[in-house]
Amino acid sequence: MQVDVTLLDQLKTIGLTPADITYLSFSHTHGDHVGNANEFPDATWILNKAEIAWAESRPQPYVNPDTFSAYKTAKTQMIDGDYDVFGDGSVRILKTPGHTPGHQSLLVRLKKAGTVIISGDLFHLRENYRFRRVPPFNVERADTLASIDRISTKSTKGRLVVHHDPRDFKALPAFPKYLN
Repeated sequence: MQVDVTLLDQLKTIGLTPADITYLSFSHTHGDHVGNANEFPDATWILNKAEIAWAESRPQPYVNPDTFSAYKTAKTQMIDGDYDVFGDGSVRILKTPGHTPGHQSLLVRLKKAGTVIISGDLFHLRENYRFRRVPPFNVERADTLASIDRISTKSTKGRLVVHHDPRDFKALPAFPKYLN
């Protein structure tokens, strides 16, 4: 896994440093989702209890606890369900297990763009969402299907961004532009 521009360089482009980041959370503990986590030791880490327990219980494919080890000394908020980050409904972490035991998706309410749901790895492609396909490497098929139903744009009335689908990324504003 490689990127053309690092996360730290992207932050620098918009005038931020890791010290400017107040909260940190991630969909799950696979390396492509936590690779820069330790760069944010001063943030409050919002972590799913089941995900951390699973990731640290025994060796897991695609999980290296060293990549997110800073949570052990950072301020943490351990959660086991949905979580309203600011208490006003504008940013909500949604419990969507299946891919991993503590997988989470993100719901953000924006002034102009409306509700945006970032799926994490609940599904990797639009077709997986549309046809309810569950990859064999997910930890629990039934949980995945229930989470897919929960995140349905019919129930959330929002714009879904499928994290790994290139078409969804192309439909977003190119960095440093953003949805507002």
